[in-house]
Amino acid sequence: MGASANAPPCTRQPPRTQARPWRRTPRATRHRPTTIPRTTDERGDAVFGRHILGMTDFDADELHALLTLAERMKSGDDTHAHLTGTDLGLLFHVPSTRTRVSFQVAAAQLGGRSYTYGPEELRLANNETVEDTAGVLSRYLSALVVRWYDMADYGAGHRRLRTMAEHSSIPVINALDDEEHPCQVLADLLTLRERFGDELPRRRVVYTWAYSSRQKTPGVLHSSLLAAALLGHHVTFAHPPGFDLDERYVKQARALAAASGARLDFCEDMAEAVRGADAVYVQSWKSLRLPGRHEWQARTRLADRWRVTEPLMALAAPGAPFLDCMPSNRGEEMDAEVKDGPRSLIFEQAENRLHVQKALLAQVIGTAPRTASGSAAGASAERGAR
Repeated sequence: MGASANAPPCTRQPPRTQARPWRRTPRATRHRPTTIPRTTDERGDAVFGRHILGMTDFDADELHALLTLAERMKSGDDTHAHLTGTDLGLLFHVPSTRTRVSFQVAAAQLGGRSYTYGPEELRLANNETVEDTAGVLSRYLSALVVRWYDMADYGAGHRRLRTMAEHSSIPVINALDDEEHPCQVLADLLTLRERFGDELPRRRVVYTWAYSSRQKTPGVLHSSLLAAALLGHHVTFAHPPGFDLDERYVKQARALAAASGARLDFCEDMAEAVRGADAVYVQSWKSLRLPGRHEWQARTRLADRWRVTEPLMALAAPGAPFLDCMPSNRGEEMDAEVKDGPRSLIFEQAENRLHVQKALLAQVIGTAPRTASGSAAGASAERGAR
């Protein structure tokens, strides 16, 4: 999905055909925005009761409304106990710091309760089905937040999450699977909005691959791509050859961008991508093309060339912020001088996980308004009727 051999380093041309991903098993067609089989609340708000499995479970108006509510909660303008009487389940199949703790604190600050489970604590560990587990938990909880992925089988975690949503009568929220990470990207959007305000659509944000000794999913990148396409932003994705994003997400984003006016660039030259950028976001992700040993060898060879350094950041626009959703290692994805330097917004990003997830929970299972005006927008109502 990068530039062709004869193309300039950064290009908006359609990506090249992607080779068959390693050990990828067949999956269902990409999900459309979906709501659980229950009525919307008395205001007709379409976000209420919706599964949040990916960025396309929102439209642009709904994203703006959620971010506005998050800003009001962060500033103290909205201190309502929107989750009084609710019970939030957190099912994490892999470790988590920011996502788990921020959801726990979000529920508590809004007057709700939360309960965290690992797979070994439930009968999933003894081969109880995802379908039965979803049905049972639906009888106890108000919503279920799920993190589920398998680095050896790209797409399997997302399919399980979809299955859980299809068999739940409560909202299911994606806390990172192998394809998307909507909650992180909501926090990133809030962080960028705080920095650039209404100028954000006219600023260029670069998302660059970097070496990491730990294999990571491309979920943050796919959700970032879709969010930019929905909101009409200008973004550049830089990565080495062989580390292309999933072609399905690129095609979906291009279709959304055609309607929103977003500009989506792809690049195989890190320095060229960063040159003149208004913000630089670093993230490592596994190759969807290369099998295990070959993927590891390719990543290792790129360690010195694909790292965010002070000289690289000097190519960006003056004062361009540095973003990183963490966890990350100094000396791998970036130098310590960058991660700990004055441009770094990493802890603002981490804090904003709390505020956007408070807004998300308040809208999906609580009492907060789902649109900027406090009532359902026409587009939102139409979306909920699909």
